[in-house]
Amino acid sequence: MDEVKRMYFLIVLICFFALTGCSQDSSGSEKVLSYQENNEIIGEEREEIVGEVSDTMYESIDRSNTEAEEIVIGPVSGDGEEIIPPEGRYSIGMGFDGSPQSGRVLVYDEEGILLIEALLDGSYGVGSITVDLNGSHTVYVDGVDELILIPEETNISNELTAGISEVGKDIEPGNYSVVTDLDSGMGYLEIFEEGEQPKVFEILIDPLEPDIDVELKEGQKVKITGLYGLYALQFEPQPSRSE
Repeated sequence: MDEVKRMYFLIVLICFFALTGCSQDSSGSEKVLSYQENNEIIGEEREEIVGEVSDTMYESIDRSNTEAEEIVIGPVSGDGEEIIPPEGRYSIGMGFDGSPQSGRVLVYDEEGILLIEALLDGSYGVGSITVDLNGSHTVYVDGVDELILIPEETNISNELTAGISEVGKDIEPGNYSVVTDLDSGMGYLEIFEEGEQPKVFEILIDPLEPDIDVELKEGQKVKITGLYGLYALQFEPQPSRSE
């Protein structure tokens, strides 16, 4: 009887490890397939990139910029400087005095949750980011001599720069292929929709092959970050997938 029990336990154990291995292989295969097909990152890797999402990511602010004003922060101290600008859409970038500079700009909400972070560097980062500020966001900067916030007009375009844009205001809803004319570069394209899991695509251009295909819907937010050697993404309209 003991021998029968041992054999039964061994069979159960083998089945458990076999099922566990299949589950892991299936999950891993799904991640690989998703990336190979469209450079989309899913699973734990996506969660690490996205992090905690600020509720203000889904806000749609007044784009008239009636309260917005040009703001200069500087000279920036070694510990960094921060400011809470009036509501508006801003281009946030470093001042250029001819000397090499490299620093960070971070935007937080009232709860201290990060909305966006960018490396400011003319060679290894971006010169500026464009983002909506609701009047309670904090802008923090360090590492550069001077930071300039300039009110940005709203214009529909198929070219989106580093920062956060809104579908329906900065780009028309529709199906697009994301392309670039640069020889090299890297970064992340994230798409946010309230109530849905964010979508994350890795931009690795040498050149970008294959193109990344996305569907953009009214009200979604498009976040472009982590750029190196890449300042803007081109969104080329494509036929609807149902056509």
